[in-house]
Amino acid sequence: MKAVSSIVYLLLFAINASTSVRVKRGLSIEEQNKFLDALNADRQAIGENMGITFEILTYNKGLELKAENFRCDGPSQQFGIVPLKVNQDMKEVMDSDMLSRQFFNPKNTKIGCSKEKTCSHTFELQGKTAEFWGACSFGPLLGYHFDDSNTPEKNGMPSYEKYGELLGVGQYSAWTSEEAEAKSGKPKNPKPYSEWVAEEATVDSKGSPTGSSRRFISLTLFLVSIIAFYF
Repeated sequence: MKAVSSIVYLLLFAINASTSVRVKRGLSIEEQNKFLDALNADRQAIGENMGITFEILTYNKGLELKAENFRCDGPSQQFGIVPLKVNQDMKEVMDSDMLSRQFFNPKNTKIGCSKEKTCSHTFELQGKTAEFWGACSFGPLLGYHFDDSNTPEKNGMPSYEKYGELLGVGQYSAWTSEEAEAKSGKPKNPKPYSEWVAEEATVDSKGSPTGSSRRFISLTLFLVSIIAFYF
C-alpha cells in the first residue's frame, strides 16, 4: 500500500507540475513598479516645468492585454497604442516626439504594456518594412492640446525609448546605440525581426501548455507502467 500511495502522490505531483508550467506574459509586479516610478517621476517633473498638473498613472491589466492583442494590419488598429522600440525604417516615417508625447498626456490615469508584442508592416510605396517591439496602451483615451510655446519636448521630455530600455524590450542588449557605433567603428544592426520572433517562438514552445501536456503524458505512462508492475 505504501508503494501505491507513493505512486499516487507522484502522479498528482506530475499533474500539478505540468499544468503550472506556463510562459509569463506581461509585466511582473516588480517591472510594473519600476516602470511606473520612472514614468510618473518624469511626468511630474515635466508638469512642474510646464506649470501643468499631470495625473499619476496606475497600472491596468486590461490595457496590458489590449497592447498584447491588438492587430498590426492597419493604422486604425493602432489608435491608443504606442511602441517601445522601433527599427530605423519606422523612425523615418514616424515623428519620434509624437510617440514620446503619448507618455505625457496630463489627463491619462492608466497604462498597460506588453514586452512581447511585435509588429511588422511593409509600406508599399516606400518599399520599407517598419517593425516595433513592445507596446503600451493608455486610458482614458482623451486628447490634450498643448500650446506651441509650452510643449513637453520643450521642457525636457525623455524619449519613449527610455521606457523600452528600462523594461528590456526587444532584446535591447542586442542593439547598439548610434553613439557607441560611432566610437567603436563597428556598427551592429538589431536582430532581424524574423530571427527575434523565431527565438521567442522557441522559448514559448518550451514552456507552452502543449509542451507541458507532452511531458505530462510521458510521466503518466511511466507511472502507469509502475502500477501495472505491482498489480
